Amino acid sequence: MSLVRLCRPYPGLINKDVKVFNTWSSHRASTSTVVRDDPAPSKIKPFSAVPGPKGLYSVPYIGAALHFKPFTKFSANEINDLLTDMRKKYGDIFKMKFGKENMVYINHPDDAKTILQAHYEVHKRISFDLSETWAEREKVNKGLVLLNGKEWADLRKPTQEKMLRPAVVASYVPLIEKVTNDFVDNLKKKKQVDDLLWELNNYTTESVGMLCFNKRLGCLDAGKDSPAEVAVVMRNIFDMLQKSFFLPLKMYLYFETPFYKRYHKEARKFMEVVSTETANQNAFLTKLKKEGKLQEYLEKEPNFMYSLLADGRLSEDQISSVVSDLFGAGIDSTANTLVFLLAQLALNPDKQAKLHDEIQQVVGDSQHLTKEHLAKMSYLKACLKESQRKIFPISFGVLRILESDLVVGGYQMPKNTMFAINNRSMAMDDRFYYRPTEFLPERWLRETTGEIAKSKEFPFAHKPFGFGPRACIGQRFAENEIFIAATKIVKNFSVSMPPDVKDIKTTLKIFTTPSEKIKMNFVERQ
Repeated sequence: MSLVRLCRPYPGLINKDVKVFNTWSSHRASTSTVVRDDPAPSKIKPFSAVPGPKGLYSVPYIGAALHFKPFTKFSANEINDLLTDMRKKYGDIFKMKFGKENMVYINHPDDAKTILQAHYEVHKRISFDLSETWAEREKVNKGLVLLNGKEWADLRKPTQEKMLRPAVVASYVPLIEKVTNDFVDNLKKKKQVDDLLWELNNYTTESVGMLCFNKRLGCLDAGKDSPAEVAVVMRNIFDMLQKSFFLPLKMYLYFETPFYKRYHKEARKFMEVVSTETANQNAFLTKLKKEGKLQEYLEKEPNFMYSLLADGRLSEDQISSVVSDLFGAGIDSTANTLVFLLAQLALNPDKQAKLHDEIQQVVGDSQHLTKEHLAKMSYLKACLKESQRKIFPISFGVLRILESDLVVGGYQMPKNTMFAINNRSMAMDDRFYYRPTEFLPERWLRETTGEIAKSKEFPFAHKPFGFGPRACIGQRFAENEIFIAATKIVKNFSVSMPPDVKDIKTTLKIFTTPSEKIKMNFVERQ
């Protein structure tokens, strides 16, 4: 689950003695060529001057509810449309009530940069209080999503070391390719799918299962037409987490409401899957070690869980919590990203043809993908980046909680101010993107110049995996999974949707999701 950073270069410390990782340092070199002048100290406005809805709209809890039906035309799932209206009315910076607190919405890349590059010690994220309450009541170890400060750093560092090394990521390409080949074989038999998201949920469950458990979970087995049970469970969990953000009174914080009990049921199902598979993998590795076959096995294929166990810095319970986060978030986020990428290619056959040409040029008749193939496919990467721009993967945008006073956009923002970087608004703003409503992967190519390349001037308008030490830890694995799937699918099929479909509508979940089932045709290439 991805979040973000603030104004000065990050010095590399969490708390006083916990070093943090600098894998993100290369991202901060880019600077917008259109920079706002810093206001003189005498012109800095107080937080109270930040524009936004007043009166009843500023009343804690009640104020947020008044923005939605039956009081307005917007449903809770249409908050992005509401925010677009607010941007037009109040400008690039405005505040709204979010529960009892103010949320400040940012709609300009320069302000996003200020927030994302600021100095943080604790790296506190906006709370998933439903998940936190459940974990505390059930005495379940909190994972990377829920922890903050030193506890988070102690868990993140060894995990990051195992996940972000390019050699480690590359070692999983053959395993993910095998899963993808099975998925492509299924598509050859079906030729058409009525709900692309569920098909891809099965694919991503199988792929992420290989990362987390080094095991095929059977989601792509012949004759299996229903979605994987664990994918259904995760969908239900994310639905309830999304709803929890908009409850005016969160009574589940104080006692077990019917809503809380439904969440408990789904969370328990998910943890049982993770605990069972973690225990099975532990037993398997222990058996190999006793038989003297462990080293031989590890030389044949990578094993993420074993690398954490062998490291020795994390307990089995901590490893289980890490795996739980990766498995849960990896299923839904990657499936939705793939849906939108394939949909954009189907809606833009000229771009699909250009991508197919690149695949043929780079991969040719080879039956296997390699890391070298993936590294050469710049148009493939541009297609993913453009798809994520048009439909930003995180519904709420990138979030931050300020840890010290900071001037943003001419306003004095106090410590503990909550920010939401409104990436969707910026993505459709012609100040930052040339013809923003169009799918133009070319805007991201290194050789592109001129007006279409305007987006390169505003790197902080687009951070789909977050930014800084709290950025998505599974980014490189997710990207590889998406690149492999897209390459195999476009190499083997021409993809299309019904002619009456002109655009993809989305709904608000934790991850942006299609609001309707997506039907797609897969015509084999000759």
